[in-house]
Amino acid sequence: MDPLHLPREEKSVFTAVDLLSPIFQATATGRDGMLKLLAKGVELSNYTSLCLPDDLEERGVSNLPNFYYRDDGMKIWTAIEKFVSGIVDIYYRSDDAVKADPELQAWIHEIFTEAFLSRESSGVPSTLESKAQLSKFLTMVIFNCSARHSAVNSGQFDFAAWMPNTPATLRQPPPTVKGTASLKSILETFPEVNSTCALLSLLSIVSYEPGDLRPLGQYPEKHFTEEMPQKLIFHFQKRLAVISEEIKERNQALPIAYHYLDPSLIQNSVSI
Repeated sequence: MDPLHLPREEKSVFTAVDLLSPIFQATATGRDGMLKLLAKGVELSNYTSLCLPDDLEERGVSNLPNFYYRDDGMKIWTAIEKFVSGIVDIYYRSDDAVKADPELQAWIHEIFTEAFLSRESSGVPSTLESKAQLSKFLTMVIFNCSARHSAVNSGQFDFAAWMPNTPATLRQPPPTVKGTASLKSILETFPEVNSTCALLSLLSIVSYEPGDLRPLGQYPEKHFTEEMPQKLIFHFQKRLAVISEEIKERNQALPIAYHYLDPSLIQNSVSI
């Protein structure tokens, strides 16, 4: 398939999908089907789903018991938001300073037009009008590229290793009427062993972090050298350390530990 002749929304994910060729051998969609699914995902993506507090409220799970993704995720979101707001306060003294920054406005406009295809229905801002709006957007970016990625990516193998949880493909159409499946029909529908092994081999690679893990909040490059940003980074690291200890303590009492949002195990950014 020639990427030059793809619709815009499919072209935007072409390069990323091209890097995933091993998974096409283990899934029913194949390469072309995966492009269509990802393009549909781009069309449906919205700002609410990317902002954890809004997403939890929208899905009606804000008060769901024993929901550790929410519990741990909100602690991390709040810590990131406080850190980001502090940084924004240092470099932007007023809302007018945000609106008057041409590079900042060009940055958000490019994200709106290229990543979200200029879809106003996505809810993604095309301009930044205030410090609060900037802080929320930056918090969203950092959270999704670190914590949310960890929660989604790191547990893939653990979940998929029990093949019925997420079969790579199906050899027969799924039943359309409840109660009609039998052991024979299930076994005839599940994928072949080699397809499952191919998927698990890939997931075992992407699910485990590399040996050079750089945890969230650790910045060896030291881009910020001024006193106030350094203090904010220090307090951010302390808050993450407390969250990590709280998660470890909670997990000791769980039959199955939920550790995917332990800050000590979260990469600073997407590493896969």
